[in-house]
Amino acid sequence: MSRQEFLQRLRDALTGEVPGNVVEENIRFYEEYIRGEVLRGSSEETVTAAIGDPRLIAKTIIEANENGKESSNTGSFYRSFTGADENIYEEPGQKRRGMHYIDLSKWYWKLLGVITIILFFFLTATIVTGIFSLLMPLMGPLLLIGLIYWFIKGLRR
Repeated sequence: MSRQEFLQRLRDALTGEVPGNVVEENIRFYEEYIRGEVLRGSSEETVTAAIGDPRLIAKTIIEANENGKESSNTGSFYRSFTGADENIYEEPGQKRRGMHYIDLSKWYWKLLGVITIILFFFLTATIVTGIFSLLMPLMGPLLLIGLIYWFIKGLRR
């Protein structure tokens, strides 16, 4: 599909689902991306096919907006992803800057958190038990010395 067709389908899928500024920022992001790839020699159809279905992209944007995963100072998932307000495709060969997005609300991240807490508990219990087992051989003689001292002190009275 052409660039205009892709962007119109994306706009239609996002309109009414997310704020207008989020729609415009994402449309601008994909428009800049497609234009940048076309400048590098790809056709619009090849680029839009590689990006995927605009409805699936819109669903991801809507979910990110609903879950509050956007950057609070920019208002756009894609602006926070690229790390800049500028066009990241200004010149061919320009390196991308940005951060990697990880959705920590997935079940496997929650499971990893629970496993980490359990491992921390067992590690702490192991350390405390180890210290106790190291001090235990000393406790018998110390207790015996304490009893002898208490007994001798009691006889002097």
